[in-house]
Amino acid sequence: MTEAFATTMPPGGWTVDDLDRWPESQLRHELTDGALTVSPSASNLHQSVQGRLFARLDELAPDPLVAAQIVEIRFGRQLTRIPDVLVVHSDEPRRHWFAPSEVLLAVEIESPGSHTEDRVTKPAIYAQHGIPAFWRIELEPLRVRIFRQGEGDSYREVLGGGTERLKVTDPFDIDIALVDLLPRWAR
Repeated sequence: MTEAFATTMPPGGWTVDDLDRWPESQLRHELTDGALTVSPSASNLHQSVQGRLFARLDELAPDPLVAAQIVEIRFGRQLTRIPDVLVVHSDEPRRHWFAPSEVLLAVEIESPGSHTEDRVTKPAIYAQHGIPAFWRIELEPLRVRIFRQGEGDSYREVLGGGTERLKVTDPFDIDIALVDLLPRWAR
């Protein structure tokens, strides 16, 4: 057990400064008003889809946009989230976190047990902090739901549940056969 987990929550809650002191891990450490949420690594199917989507977005992203995966967004000292895949516009893409103003797209792949977080909590935080686009990928069956910034601090769904192709023009031209996101053993 690392020191971070052997310690009780500090007065006032955890901060990004605490996260920066902890060693790298396969676990996701996210903050909500200073409370720490720790999530285990995702399933093989989840990680396969995530890796293939990242690779395709990385190939397609025009300069100066950059694809990233499992990198933290810092909304404040005590509020963070780690999307599965992101597209960012940053002068420093090697960092281990981005500001919401740098993020053009956040992608969440649903896992068992994360439906509320992926369908309600994360999109609400992303929209409230001005991230222009959010994609939710459902694995069974594989489908992508596309959301764009709507009125106020919320998203509106602009493409719902396509199971054949992911075809959009924003944040750049993307045309991917969804079957290509699946490993051969899941097709």
